[in-house]
Amino acid sequence: MEYLLELEQHLHAHEQKQEDSGVEAAIRQARSGDIRPYVNIQWPEAVLDDWQWDILESMFDPTIRRVFVKGNTGCGKGAAAGIACCAYFHIWDDAKIIITRDSVRTAQKIAFGEVDKWWRKMRCKPPGKLLTSGVFDTNQHSISLANPQHIEGFRGAHSPHVLFWFDEATAPNLEDKYKLANTQAKKFLALSNPSTLSGTFRESFPIVDPDKTQTIIDQFGKTRCITVSGWECTNVKEKCLEQPVAPIGGIEIAGTYYSHGSPIAENDFQLVRPRIPGQTCYDEFMSLLNDADPLIRNVYALGKFPDQDPEKQVILPDWLLEPVKFWTRWNRLSLRAREQSHELALKLLERILPVESFGLDVAASRYGDTSVLAVGGQYGIRAVHECQFSDTQQTMCWVLDTAQTYGIDLSQGIVPIGIDWGGGYGNAVGDPLKKRNVHVIEIHGNATSILDSKKYANKRAELYGETARRLDPAGDFRMMPFALPDNQRLKEELVAPEKIFAGHDGEKFYITPKGRRGSDASYNGKTLHERLGRSPDRADAVVYCLSALRNQRRRQLMVA
Repeated sequence: MEYLLELEQHLHAHEQKQEDSGVEAAIRQARSGDIRPYVNIQWPEAVLDDWQWDILESMFDPTIRRVFVKGNTGCGKGAAAGIACCAYFHIWDDAKIIITRDSVRTAQKIAFGEVDKWWRKMRCKPPGKLLTSGVFDTNQHSISLANPQHIEGFRGAHSPHVLFWFDEATAPNLEDKYKLANTQAKKFLALSNPSTLSGTFRESFPIVDPDKTQTIIDQFGKTRCITVSGWECTNVKEKCLEQPVAPIGGIEIAGTYYSHGSPIAENDFQLVRPRIPGQTCYDEFMSLLNDADPLIRNVYALGKFPDQDPEKQVILPDWLLEPVKFWTRWNRLSLRAREQSHELALKLLERILPVESFGLDVAASRYGDTSVLAVGGQYGIRAVHECQFSDTQQTMCWVLDTAQTYGIDLSQGIVPIGIDWGGGYGNAVGDPLKKRNVHVIEIHGNATSILDSKKYANKRAELYGETARRLDPAGDFRMMPFALPDNQRLKEELVAPEKIFAGHDGEKFYITPKGRRGSDASYNGKTLHERLGRSPDRADAVVYCLSALRNQRRRQLMVA
């Protein structure tokens, strides 16, 4: 009996030695970029999708510094990240891993929860003690959480192998942490649902084909951008079901067809149980894919960036479709009436789209901008004119002459013109116009809103917010048509501003600043000039035009 026990111990020690040598060999391979042998030894039972292997291989590719992953709901991004953190900690003796999210509590529960789960499943655990909110081996070998409310957790991570993991990386309170993390990270991993149009996470993906998985070259070197569609998930590909009810479109199991909504027999349901626990299943995916809201379909089912963001954008791109169509029809009829010298038709068209106000954005010529004059009224913008002169006297004459082409003499003081007074250039044109009896409306972007100070943090937010109200097809003016010129630059500029909420009630907001000059020092996002590559002069002229019209109507009501 003693001999058998001794033999068993000897065999166990031999097996352990072989296993240890296998792990050491796998670690050496992982350090050179081949992570598959290590993962297969540590988690032999794990079923991983191709895109999850892509994440792991990118994280251990010595030529790739950053990995950005966006995908559908419940695809398993966190599982791949949890495995990557455990492997990175074991493979590098000086690995310092910092995990963060929108709050410490959710980082501990969700992100570190994945690390905890895969750590416990490791066949050969690395040195270090698993704690409730991290792993500690030495001061130079640890996994910790960083509180996004404090900057300290993103500093001082000095080590040859620092890994930052940003989970739900589109959270607004993480924006100012990206730069600090990137100054220290040897490797950087960011995961999120792609539910935003702006911010560091969105801007880290290429402008061209942002929904295509690819490796790009940026200021940090190579960045791997991975997009995960629900169709790429094992549970979806193999039509695994969460509930014993046939999904949208029906399903065939073992030769039996079940129509949508019909119950599935127990024996057949056992055949379509999830292959990967916790990953989204075919029935869940199909419900998202068939949602009436395209945002749900594209973002949460297919992992694509949205075309618009109702939560942040002041003006949505969809709101411009009908106004442009209306203007195009009106313009076509107007051109035809002019060609045929049809005076009655021209008068009728003038009544459809009357000129009741102007909006002027005065350029700083030395920077290469153009001055823009918007012409319109209560039913829309007739035209957007541009010019560039060397002095403001010429600009003033151009404004007066352009108004005359619409049969309006601005010097009569009847039709108002809104001019931005905050940039230092508007008053150079506005003051001489006032001396000519022109009804000039001074617009100060940083002034307090006079319409709704509980909603708009300043006048500029009011200008765009009220323009949004006029354009919203489901809003207060839904029964009144509105026209916008089919001008691509104008459309891009109108939808560019986003809300920056200032109050605790989630209602009061500023909008994206035009440029660094005059913006809040705490603002870390891209300005409109940085996002567009130019100043939003056309959109500004349009909102000034509508503001002048509102001001005129309020004055008329007060007089009446």
